Amino acid sequence: MESFEQTRPRMIRIQITADDTTTAQEAAQRIGKLWLSNTLRPRRTPGEDGVRIELHADLDRRPEDGGYLDVGGPAE
Repeated sequence: MESFEQTRPRMIRIQITADDTTTAQEAAQRIGKLWLSNTLRPRRTPGEDGVRIELHADLDRRPEDGGYLDVGGPAE
């Protein structure tokens, strides 16, 4: 997993693991309705079960606040 530099207080990283991509994406979308967040592409790791999605969320900003999420690193 890449390093995550917290650039703002109350910024979190959430890793979702599910049996399939559809379930992982739905979970990420539901979390995205709570806080301004960005979601990375689903990933599968050879030899491991399931699919993983990582997202970063700012606990101080809701999606309707607008703007974008700066997680302080290069986009994947």
